[in-house]
Amino acid sequence: MRQRGFSPLELVVVVAVISLLALVALHQFYKLLVDVERSAMELDLSVMRSALSMQVADYFAKGRLGDLEALVNSNPVDLLEEKPDNYLGVISYKNLENIEKGSWFFAEQAHELIYLVKNELYFETTLDPPARARFKVKAVYSQTTKRGIEGGISGLILKEQESYRWLKP
Repeated sequence: MRQRGFSPLELVVVVAVISLLALVALHQFYKLLVDVERSAMELDLSVMRSALSMQVADYFAKGRLGDLEALVNSNPVDLLEEKPDNYLGVISYKNLENIEKGSWFFAEQAHELIYLVKNELYFETTLDPPARARFKVKAVYSQTTKRGIEGGISGLILKEQESYRWLKP
């Protein structure tokens, strides 16, 4: 009996099936990368918000609510015992192209914590490119009236400067 190899048609079908499976696998992998970035950013953000809340609670317990003013516009990463691995520090962000995507940094002049998005196609914001999310430590006042703010600072929040959303890949 004579052994045969693949016919050209069989070879084309096998290559097409393997290519299709590879394409599906790569798409799933890319979806996972986007989900990992979104989850990591949101986790870092929630840890910073928790640290800020704990600092406010500490000031409240010590009767030092008046000292909260000093934390307005501060860098919330300074409140963390361990900084995120992708935190670049305090830098000027005049030229965002030179900053590594997928990183946090604190813009000293603007007093903003900024996350520069790696997977820009799946991130939507009102800002011009590159895709980024900006956050700022802001005061929460105990009472607001028609004449303005009365009473002192009763808390702090880490608030996004503009709305953003992650898109499904």
